Amino acid sequence: MSSLPPLSALRAFEVAARHASFTKAAEELCVTQSAISRQIRTLEDMLGVLLFERRHRAVVLTSEGENYRREVSAVFAQLDRATRRLSRRHEREVLNIRAYTTFAMRWLIPRLTRFHRLYPDIRVHLTASLQPLDFTSSEIHGAVRAGFGEWPCRADRLCETYISPVCTPELRHGAEPLRVPLDLAHVTLLHSLGRPTDWSVWFGAVGMPEIDLNSGHHFESSSMAYQAAHLGLGVAIGQKFLVDDDLKTGLLVMPFDLMVHLKETYYFLSSPSYVGMPMLEAFREWILVEASATASALRAGAEG
Repeated sequence: MSSLPPLSALRAFEVAARHASFTKAAEELCVTQSAISRQIRTLEDMLGVLLFERRHRAVVLTSEGENYRREVSAVFAQLDRATRRLSRRHEREVLNIRAYTTFAMRWLIPRLTRFHRLYPDIRVHLTASLQPLDFTSSEIHGAVRAGFGEWPCRADRLCETYISPVCTPELRHGAEPLRVPLDLAHVTLLHSLGRPTDWSVWFGAVGMPEIDLNSGHHFESSSMAYQAAHLGLGVAIGQKFLVDDDLKTGLLVMPFDLMVHLKETYYFLSSPSYVGMPMLEAFREWILVEASATASALRAGAEG
């Protein structure tokens, strides 16, 4: 039976393959470039295959090397997860979740109390950002992101997204009441810089010529636009999933029975490095149940 390669050689290979560079691997592992080169050569000699093609100032994985990288990376990721679980078993676990500001404030935070009741030992660290998500360079365990489901990680659809104008009842029935979409030309539109195309998509879907989309007030997030709508500053374009509570209480109304379905919607993404971690799996199961309950309530309201 052949012996296993030294762990140091496997680690040198994993880091060099990840960076596609012996120099960067040496910097990460705090050794010399020649030490990395020796470890890789030792590994290649033991395996009897060439893992890298050495080119001028660059190294490129061979097909055998790429296959081996996937297997070795998965093993190190599993070791990392096991080590984290063991080192933190006597601590209250911290779960790092990232979401958009509007989604967090209007849907996630109001429901977190239920999660804490079920899992009192898991402390959720929730951050909000519009920046592109990179699981490989962060300690984020899971994130809520909008898209079409095409991510290189586990992605669970949370809801269907429908958009429609929303405003206060007073504005709808005011001096210039909103009866048909063309009446929007006479009111102030409220825009979200985070969702700049919603108004344009809605106008196009209902067959209405676009009005000047540079007019009105522009806000950094949809939550700000919704708050402005609460105060009667104008009409916002609302996501039904996120304004349903306001519609139920009557704080906001939809002046037109014209909702437009978007293919882009919200997903819960799981970091590949933490898939299988109990606290992440618990949160994933919980948020999917909550999202399903919200979707059922929305369908019941539409049928009613």
